[in-house]
Amino acid sequence: MEEEKDKLASRNVVVNISILDRKFTYTVPQEDESLIRNTIKDLSERLMNLKRRKNFHDNQEHLTVALVQIAIEKARLEAELGDVRDNIRLLDSQLDEYIENNVK
Repeated sequence: MEEEKDKLASRNVVVNISILDRKFTYTVPQEDESLIRNTIKDLSERLMNLKRRKNFHDNQEHLTVALVQIAIEKARLEAELGDVRDNIRLLDSQLDEYIENNVK
C-alpha cells in the first residue's frame, strides 16, 4: 500500500503559481503540469488586461468578471462540441446506411 502511494507521489510535481499577487502551491499530476501552467498564464494575462481596461474596486471584482467570461467561453465551446458530435453521429448513420444498401 505504501509502495502505491510512493508511486503516485512520484508522478506528482509541486507547482508554484501567482494570481493577482497571491502565491499558491499545488501538487499536481506531472502530466498536467504544462496544461496547468499555461492555463494560469492565460488567466493571469486576462486579469492583467482587465485591470488595465477597467477600473474595479478590488481583485475580487477582477476575478468575478474573468470567471464570467471564462464560463461564457466554456458554454460556447460545449455547444459547438455538441454540434460536432451531432454531425458525426449523422455522418456515421449515413455511412452505415450507405454500407448496408450498397456493399455486398
